Amino acid sequence: MKEQLSENKDFIIQIKGLKIGKYEYDFPIGGSFFKSFGNTQILDASVDVKIVIEKGGGWMNVVCDAGGYLIVECDRCLDELKLPVDFTASMAVKFAKTDDDPQSDEFLVVDPTDGELDLSQFIYDYICVNMPLQRVHAEGECNPQMMERLGGLGSGKGNDAENGGETNSPFGVLQQLLDNKGNKNNN
Repeated sequence: MKEQLSENKDFIIQIKGLKIGKYEYDFPIGGSFFKSFGNTQILDASVDVKIVIEKGGGWMNVVCDAGGYLIVECDRCLDELKLPVDFTASMAVKFAKTDDDPQSDEFLVVDPTDGELDLSQFIYDYICVNMPLQRVHAEGECNPQMMERLGGLGSGKGNDAENGGETNSPFGVLQQLLDNKGNKNNN
């Protein structure tokens, strides 16, 4: 059984009444999904998430397969950057009274009387965890105007040789202290 769910619907799967077997769901995800979580780093997105649920007696296995892209700001030049998204994640669900069975890191405990399973947090978390820590364009693809401005900031008023050893770097004073300390030890 396969269901197409729209982006504006919640990512809630009605599990009450599901018979034992496999079920497939498709979730198209855009920028509004991330905005609903208050995420301002992801400017836009086009991610197709396919969920396969295998339900057994007292348990479920949820497999999430995501592919597409996210639009974020480049950490270097602040222009838009298209990041690919491609991962598979799974989660085990156990039906039990939460008072009887403690929570576990190995599986999610769901009360058997619950009628639905909200996958939005699960999907959001895995997409965010799979984003690279450093989000930059490939070498040479950053905005040339911004790179020129950044290059000008790093150079200050010139290099050490032109300024007689003086720089605009806050570490220049520290380097002078180290140099003076080394000179005193050599004397």
